[in-house]
Amino acid sequence: MDLLIGHTGFVGSTLARARDFDRTVNSTTINEIRGQTFDLVVNCGVPAEKWRANKEPDQDRANIASLMEVLSTISARRFVQISTIDVFKTPVNVDETTDPIQQGLHAYGLHRLELERFIATDFPKVTTLRLPGLFGRGLKKNIIFDLMHQRLLENINPNSAFQWYPLDRLAEDMARAVSNDLSLLHLAPEPLATEELVERVFKGSPIGAPEGLAPRYDFRTCHDALFERTDGYIMGKEEVIAALQTFVADEAGIT
Repeated sequence: MDLLIGHTGFVGSTLARARDFDRTVNSTTINEIRGQTFDLVVNCGVPAEKWRANKEPDQDRANIASLMEVLSTISARRFVQISTIDVFKTPVNVDETTDPIQQGLHAYGLHRLELERFIATDFPKVTTLRLPGLFGRGLKKNIIFDLMHQRLLENINPNSAFQWYPLDRLAEDMARAVSNDLSLLHLAPEPLATEELVERVFKGSPIGAPEGLAPRYDFRTCHDALFERTDGYIMGKEEVIAALQTFVADEAGIT
């Protein structure tokens, strides 16, 4: 029996559309799985609001502790944890061999790193997927969303650079990781400078000024060969831009 935790969220609903699960639960129904055994568990049930986790760290820790308590009662032949690259304080030039350092991590990254480590010790076969910034059907936040809806543009720093992952490929990439028995996979697209993102996907929409230290992501994967690449990424910048252009056009009803 295959279980999906968090099927009503952004990531979970995408997976639920892409493949069948025998059982789905979310935060309101998760207690129903206590004491049960599954062939596969995919966990997307962790709140993804970074700003809220950092603003209310005690509540965030309590939410994750509650999830861990339920998980401690179940068994699974294979557990897939959907995690975040923000388990690194500085996600630059790091790959699956790099051990995240807890000291200095913000609450969002720290609590999700603690969850990763709990799952790795509590289940016999674990595959953890660390994701960067996401886009896809159901998107409700991040600068892609803001640019699409022309909101908060003054807060977007053109000097920033992010790694953008098209969520509609997650089911395929998850299956690839599991079939290759990977314990950890960084789903790392090539970084895209925000200035170039705005110019090529949003036709030069006006954004904020290049002030202060801008976030710049550049994490890598050791498993690029599984994606027929040799540069440490799972997809190149041009592929990311093409996927973004298609997504934005589809969302606008321009196909």
